[in-house]
Amino acid sequence: MLEIFVIVCGTAITALTYYLFLQPNEIMAPGLGGVVILIGHFLPISLGIIYFVLNIPLFGIGFYYVGSRFILYSFLGMASLSFFLWLFAQVPGIHQPLVGCLLGGLISGAAISFVLFVGGSTGGMDIVCVIVNRRWPQFTLGKVMFVMNAAVVLFTGFIFGVEKLVLTTLSIYLAGKSLDLCYGYLQNKKQPKEIYG
Repeated sequence: MLEIFVIVCGTAITALTYYLFLQPNEIMAPGLGGVVILIGHFLPISLGIIYFVLNIPLFGIGFYYVGSRFILYSFLGMASLSFFLWLFAQVPGIHQPLVGCLLGGLISGAAISFVLFVGGSTGGMDIVCVIVNRRWPQFTLGKVMFVMNAAVVLFTGFIFGVEKLVLTTLSIYLAGKSLDLCYGYLQNKKQPKEIYG
C-alpha cells in the first residue's frame, strides 16, 4: 500500500512540475515526456493520451526483460502520470526560464527517484533505463536517462532555438543528477526492495 501511495504522489509531483516549470518556458521534460511534448507541439491531442499510447510497446519490452511486478507498478505509474497530466493541464505556469530549468529538473528527478525506489516507474524511458541498469549496473539510472535524452535535446534546439536547447540540456542533466543522488540516498537509508521480480 505504501508503494502505491509513493507512486501516486511521485507522479503527481512530476506532472505538476511539468506544468509549473517546464511547459511555460518551452523546456522539454526528460524521457518519453519530452517526446510527448514535441508531438503535442504539433498535434492538438491531450498529452496524457499521447503518453499512454506511446507506452504500450515499452511495457511489452519491460515485461519480457524485467518482470511482472515492476510492470504492474509501472502501469500504475504511467496511468497515474497520464491522469495528473490531464488534471493539471490548466495550472498556470511560472514564466521564468532559468527558475523553470533549475526547479523543473531537480524536482522531477527527485520525484521519479522515489517512484523507482519503491519498485515502479513512470513508464516510458524509465522502463528502458531500468532494463539497461539491470543488465549493466555500472550505468546509473541518471546517466542512462541523460544519454537517452540526446535526441530530445537536438529536436528542442531545432524547434525552439539555441536558448531552449541549453536550458533543456541543463534541466535534463539536473534531473539525472537529482535522480541518482536521491535514489542513492534512499538505498543507503534503507535496503531497497527487489524491483525486478
